[in-house]
Amino acid sequence: MNDITVQASSSGRTAYPVVPDPDDPIILQIDGKLMRVLDISASGFTLPADVIASGRRYPFSMDLPTDNRSIGGYVDILPANEEDVLHCRFVDLLPEEQDALHTYALIRQKDAIRSLRSTSSGCEC
Repeated sequence: MNDITVQASSSGRTAYPVVPDPDDPIILQIDGKLMRVLDISASGFTLPADVIASGRRYPFSMDLPTDNRSIGGYVDILPANEEDVLHCRFVDLLPEEQDALHTYALIRQKDAIRSLRSTSSGCEC
C-alpha cells in the first residue's frame, strides 16, 4: 500500500491547496497584472510576495482549466507570514464558483494520486 503524506501549512487557509499543472496553469488577473497562481484551494490561492501588498483587498479574475467560465470577485491578501509568498482568501464567491474550485481541486488531487501510483509501481503509463 502506498502512503501519501499531507502537510498542512499555517497559512490560515481552511481547504487543501493543490498545485496547478505547469502545462495548464491558472492565469490570474489581479491589480492589473497577469500571473500564475502557485497553488489554489476552495478558500484561496498563493502568489509570489513581490506582486501585490499584503493586508489589502483586491478585485481578481481567473480562468480554471476545468471550467469554461471566469471566476471573479475579491480576495483578501492575508498578512505575510512567509517571506516569499502571499496567501489570498476568496471573499463571497458564488456557489457555482465554489463548486468549480472544488471540482478543480479534486481533479488535481486525483492526478497527483495517479502520478504517485505510477511512479511507485515503475509504470510509465
